[in-house]
Amino acid sequence: MNTMADRLIEAMTKSAARQYGKERVTELAHALQCAELAAGAGGDEEMVLACLLHDVGRYAVAQEEISDTLEAGAPRATKARRHHEAGADLIAPYVPERVTFLVRAHADAKRYLCAADPGYYDTLSPGSKHTLALQGGIMTADEAVSVATQPWWPDALRLRRWDDEAKIVGKATRPLSTWGPLLRKYFADSR
Repeated sequence: MNTMADRLIEAMTKSAARQYGKERVTELAHALQCAELAAGAGGDEEMVLACLLHDVGRYAVAQEEISDTLEAGAPRATKARRHHEAGADLIAPYVPERVTFLVRAHADAKRYLCAADPGYYDTLSPGSKHTLALQGGIMTADEAVSVATQPWWPDALRLRRWDDEAKIVGKATRPLSTWGPLLRKYFADSR
């Protein structure tokens, strides 16, 4: 029987053949670069795991379950789950709550940074600017105040900045197999 770790590794392996949205790197290259950035900055195990899996909803969840587009006029509660929500839901039974939070929050962290840091929007890639609009646009002041009270919010902002940096074509990273023990630690048993 395949464990969840096996399924994630298989999905990540297949993601090496897919371009990461409108970026010039693959989904796997993006995930590996993000994890490397977190590890290189001294991120703890949970932070590194969240960085490795922050886009798991893009490659390990059936895409018909996800809509990264907004339905005009639809209230947020009635919209289809986005990749960050689907990914967080997928991994939630296996990982600490903080990891789930970070995966779920990485899109809102971009929205927040656009509101809180005047120069941040200009640093985004064209693809990231495009998805910002699909993810709800720049946060309102009330939204920004609300999310900033979460104790793991500073970690979500760190993940977001690494996410933004993890789009370098040809950047050398350790292979996916390096991260196998970490994935097996959390996803060893089938649930």
